[in-house]
Amino acid sequence: MTVMNLQKTTMLVLVACVLAATVAFAQSQGQTQQSNQPASPEAIAPDKLKEDLDFLFKTIQEAHPNMYAYVSEEKHAAVRHELCQRLDHAMSVSEFYVYVQTAVSCLKDTHTRVERPSNFVMPPITESMRELGGRLKEILKDEGPRADAQYIPAPRKKEYTGPYSYHFFPEYDTCLMVVNSFGMPNEVGQYTKRFGETFKAIMEKGVTHLVIDVRENRGGCGLAGDELLKYLTDKPFRQIERIDQRIVPAFFELCERYDMNINKTMLDEYGIDLEALKSKGDYKPGAIVTGQAPFKNPHKPSDGFKGSIYLLVADPTFSSGSNFSAAVKAFTAASRVGQETSGKREHYGQVVFIQLPNSKLNGQVSTAHFVTAGGAKDRGGVKPDYQVTQKPEDTEKGVDTVLEFTLNLIRNGKPAG
Repeated sequence: MTVMNLQKTTMLVLVACVLAATVAFAQSQGQTQQSNQPASPEAIAPDKLKEDLDFLFKTIQEAHPNMYAYVSEEKHAAVRHELCQRLDHAMSVSEFYVYVQTAVSCLKDTHTRVERPSNFVMPPITESMRELGGRLKEILKDEGPRADAQYIPAPRKKEYTGPYSYHFFPEYDTCLMVVNSFGMPNEVGQYTKRFGETFKAIMEKGVTHLVIDVRENRGGCGLAGDELLKYLTDKPFRQIERIDQRIVPAFFELCERYDMNINKTMLDEYGIDLEALKSKGDYKPGAIVTGQAPFKNPHKPSDGFKGSIYLLVADPTFSSGSNFSAAVKAFTAASRVGQETSGKREHYGQVVFIQLPNSKLNGQVSTAHFVTAGGAKDRGGVKPDYQVTQKPEDTEKGVDTVLEFTLNLIRNGKPAG
């Protein structure tokens, strides 16, 4: 049920990297492109900027189940101190965004973030920014990203770029399912119908190999992932083992706006009975409640897929995409091909949306901690059985290295699992 903003411009990980990327972008674009950007809004006074910063981190502290899970409170306090020292002059919203997103990124929860404003104008790179970048590298020197996290996207046919599609490769006796998103809660019915159509076609053609591509799947609604898993396993399954949910009424209200019965959903999906908590007087905003997710049943054997399964994963595989991958690993014999997912086996989500009062910057904050299938004993992301990355020479030829590797496994008779 992970509700998330599916914007393609999701900003990931560490901030020394954020500032470095900002500098590089500014240098590469030059002044000519900046002149084509919308005009900057009126500058905001330093005291108002600090009000926004205080509001932001007070909100995170109240809504997030463990904001210091990845970076210590001491280190993040040092980051905020360095940032506050530099809020000593009036700033445009764009300039403030660069600073504030820097501080939020240090928390390393990619569901908790500030969104880039729609009229963003790349600010001049100042000595203050460079100094801040240097100080953050010192503060966070032991907090670097994974060494293998470099990701080169494969060239993709236009028909592979939508939220969901499926394609047959008769010469390999294979069906390729491209699942780039699990959609929003009110789209689960559409996914259920499309998956049904897909497996009906698979059975009619007698296909014995299935490749599921979630390399570009940055999340969506986990309920859609459940509908796909029902065809892939012959045993009860679950994507989430445990959830620690902070009671944030604004998040529950958001779910209701997507026509979701939050009481039923929390009980059915996570084993948390909100009505029982209310009757006992334990439903208190700010409290954290823990649930054990119940198992779900697969489709009857005659409807399930009985051939070999290959799952394509990569660094962009995140949120519900990563939860799905963890469940595929735990409950099927699928082979995983590609790179480790950036979505961790223990992670945060279930976001509530916020707006800073003065800059009007929009953002989102996680309200729940998840342990995915197998997460308690298997740290990090979902790792592949076959580590394969896109080759630059294949990119020049329009060849998808990872998909070709998988098709060769099938052609050469290498079993999945």
